[in-house]
Amino acid sequence: MAGDDEARIWALIAASARRRGSPMSVQDVCAAGVEAVAVSGAGVSLVSHERLEPAHLAGRLGRELLEAELTTGDGPCVEAVWGSGPVLVPDMADCEGRWPAFSEVARVGAVFAYPLVMGAVKVGVLVLCRDRPGELTAREQTDALVLAGAALTLLLDGSSRMSGHRVPPAASAALGAEIYQAAGMVSVQLDTSVEEALLRLRAYAFTHDEPLSRVARRVVRRRLRFSPDPSGG
Repeated sequence: MAGDDEARIWALIAASARRRGSPMSVQDVCAAGVEAVAVSGAGVSLVSHERLEPAHLAGRLGRELLEAELTTGDGPCVEAVWGSGPVLVPDMADCEGRWPAFSEVARVGAVFAYPLVMGAVKVGVLVLCRDRPGELTAREQTDALVLAGAALTLLLDGSSRMSGHRVPPAASAALGAEIYQAAGMVSVQLDTSVEEALLRLRAYAFTHDEPLSRVARRVVRRRLRFSPDPSGG
C-alpha cells in the first residue's frame, strides 16, 4: 500500500538523520535511497540561475555522476529537470549518442533521474545510479517516487525556515561552490562572462580527462591560469 511505502521510506530517512545526529535533510533522502532502492549512489542537484548545482549525495558513484553532470552540463539529470518528467536509463550503453560527452565521462551502468518540481517551479532533481545496468522493480520505482517527494518536501521546508534563501550545499558534497569560484576567477583572466568561463573550464576538464572539481581547485589555488588563447590554460 502507498501509505506503507511512504512510512517505510520516511523511517529510513529518520534513521539516517539519527545516525548523523542532525535534523532530517535531503542528505538523509540520498542515504535512504541507496538503502531502499539498492543503488550504488544517489544525489540531489538544485536549480540555481537556470543551471544545476549538486547539493547532496551518497555513495562514491553518486559523487562521480554529479561530477560528470557538472563537467559536461548534460545528461539524464539535466534532461529530467528541463524536460517533461523522469528520465530512466536502465542501461547507459544504449544512450551514448543521446549524451555523448556525459556518457564518456560518467562511468555508470544505470541512471534514474526524477525532477523535483512545485507547480511550474523547477526546484531540482533526485538521481539514483547503479554501477551495472538493470531495471528498477515495480517496488523500487514506487520507492524512488516517494524519495523524490520526500526530497521536495524537505527542500521546501528548509527553504521556508531559511526565510526564502536557497538551502546551502551539504559540506561533504559542495562540488559546485569551488567550481563557480573558479569560474569567477577565469572570467577575470579572460575578460569574459562567468558563463563563458564555465564553458572554458568544462572544455579543459573534458579535454584533459580531469574531474571539473579538480580543475577548479587548481584555479582557486592559483596553480592553473587561463589565457585568451583558445587552447586553454
